[in-house]
Amino acid sequence: MDIALITYWGLPEMTEDDQRLLEPLRARGLRPRVVRWDDPAVEWERFRLALVRTTWDYFLKPVEFLAWLERVPRLVDVLNPPDVLRWNSHKSYLLELAGKGVPVTPTALCPRGRAASLPTLVAERGWGAVVVKPAVSGGGRLTRRFEPARLADEGQAHLQAVLAEGDALVQPFLPALHEGGERSYVFFDGVFSHAVVRPRTMEAVGATLPDGVPLAPRADEVALSERVLAATPGRTLYARVDVATGPEGTPLLQELEVIEPRLFLGASEGAPGRFADALVRYLAR
Repeated sequence: MDIALITYWGLPEMTEDDQRLLEPLRARGLRPRVVRWDDPAVEWERFRLALVRTTWDYFLKPVEFLAWLERVPRLVDVLNPPDVLRWNSHKSYLLELAGKGVPVTPTALCPRGRAASLPTLVAERGWGAVVVKPAVSGGGRLTRRFEPARLADEGQAHLQAVLAEGDALVQPFLPALHEGGERSYVFFDGVFSHAVVRPRTMEAVGATLPDGVPLAPRADEVALSERVLAATPGRTLYARVDVATGPEGTPLLQELEVIEPRLFLGASEGAPGRFADALVRYLAR
């Protein structure tokens, strides 16, 4: 079976981490080929499957990416499923999951085209320092932290700059996240594979980001991750659940990554094989 592994122009061979998938896929009778998602020369109907991996510019071209998700699945199966990818592309999914009872980092959505006062929003919620970021974004783009004394000037100006492009999110700053790092729990076809702590240098963007530090999974964080996936509107072949610690010491969903997350395959010796086995099972159903 010919499998398209989908990347973007900035990573023509994917990351070194994702290259770990190539041999396990070949060993299971699959023929992986790395292609760019927006390459007009790709003949998608020649593939058995298009597997989204490093489309790390999708949030810079959201209209084009959503159009791709309409067009290409008519020619080839796409994983993760297009409906899940569309849902996950806008971070308002956090509010939806919170509405289902999932413990989520408190989040306020500021729609584009509607007046928003950052000091008022923060005061109404009793927050202190906050993080302001786009609702459609990745790699920390336009994500900034503001202390209370900076909300009315720098914070408001940044919020307006984000809203000039699209919807914005405001969240309270979680000190534990900054001090201890973000924990990432990786799942293949709904089954837990491995976990890592992501260092603060992950705030940078690029293919040479350091590997996460292997983490002994915490039962309460695995349970939260499973709860998140159960509330996700569709089955996922791969998922990364990013977990933070709330003010009361309980785990909170920071983000669910099911479009193009780094899966830290090098952090667990068997992870590439587990991914390949999950894909084979997925194709057989």
